[in-house]
Parts: sequence; structure tokens; C-alpha cells
Amino acid sequence: MEKDTIQNYDNLLKSKLNHLQIHPNYLPHIGKNFDDVKQRIMIVAESHYVDGCITADGWYNNPEEIYSRLIESIDWFKTRSVLLTYFKQRKLRKVEPALTIFKNLETAYKTVFKNSQLFDECVYINYFQRPAEKKGDSIQIDKRDSAIALDNLLVLIDVLKLDKIIFVSSKAYKDFIVNTTETQRKALPYIGSVPHPSASAWWNTTSTKYGTKEIPTATGREKFERIIKPKKEE
Repeated sequence: MEKDTIQNYDNLLKSKLNHLQIHPNYLPHIGKNFDDVKQRIMIVAESHYVDGCITADGWYNNPEEIYSRLIESIDWFKTRSVLLTYFKQRKLRKVEPALTIFKNLETAYKTVFKNSQLFDECVYINYFQRPAEKKGDSIQIDKRDSAIALDNLLVLIDVLKLDKIIFVSSKAYKDFIVNTTETQRKALPYIGSVPHPSASAWWNTTSTKYGTKEIPTATGREKFERIIKPKKEE
């Protein structure tokens, strides 16, 4: 994908989302081949995290102070920089534990699309548009986090014309479900969830939660592979 095309997406997203004007670090990763794929998939994780307390009040009301205080770790809450770090580590075949989520997702994707790289073809975001308060901890959800996360998701679906949205965070998926109605969800493209690919044992453990009528039990990974298959191959 040409840089101008990504810039066009960025400009359109920022024109619709004041949040992304204030926090451009949260612009989504858009794969270089995204415009050429037959099905447009977005992977939705939970949140970034950094060293240093980031409260909802500070993040939404005084972001300049946070950015100046955490300038040295800014790449850890910049979505595209996190992916670039993973790509560099993948090339060296030395992926650190915090980034194995991407490696495990790509491995599963290659099971279905053997000659493709997931993150060359998909969109990736963290659902909550604020880093967790403490490094390594799960985010403590504020009502503003829920509202902005949902607004962000809906705009991305519209602007990027997405076909499938796959949550890889149960906390993010539950928050999405709680804050939408069944009628709202029916108006959207396919939205599903799988267990976290690196933090949950269920990614590689069978359960009836991930099975189907034909195959009663499956792993979280197998459910992910089932979701990404084009309909004609299912």
C-alpha cells in the first residue's frame, strides 16, 4: 500500500475522531497489502501499557503532561511502533515474550493462508484507547474508556470497510458487548472473539466454548482459523 493511501486513511479517521487528533499514536496498524485482500480483517487486542501511572483524567484531560513525562517509552503506546518492533524481532528470530501474541496469530494465519503474513493484510488495534495504568497489568476501565473505544471501533469499521472483527481479549470483548445492543451488533459485520494467543492457555486447549455443532470441541487457535477462512472454504 502506498504511503499516500495510509495517509488518506489517517486523515479521514482523524477528521471523524477527535481522540485520534489528540492521540495519533493510536492510529491503527494497516497492513501494506490491506487494500488488495479479499476479506478485510481487524484484530482487536486489549490495551497498551507503560511504566508510569496513567489515569483516565490525565489521559483525556492533560495528555501533554503524560507525553512529556513518558517521552522515552512513547513507542510502547504507539500502535504502529509496537508492530514495527515485532517485525524487527521476527526478522532476527528473537521475539520477546510480550510480542508473542503477534507471532502466534501469524502462525495460525499461515495455517489457512500459507503464503501470507497476517500483519501485511490486516488492521490491528488495541480496543481501549488508553494505556493500562501499570506495566503488565490489565486496564482499570473508566466509563470514558468504554465510550471512546466503542466510538473508535465503529468509525474504523465504517472507514476501512471491514468484513471481520476478531477480539483477542476477553476483557475488551465483554466491554464491547456490555455497551452495545443486539440490534446494534446485527447492523455490523461479523464480530467474534478468541482467547488471548499468548496469555491464555485456552489458545492451545480444547473447549466446547470454541467448538461447533459438527466439531464439539476446539482450541482457541482452531476457532481463530475457522473464523478467518473464507466462506467457500468452510
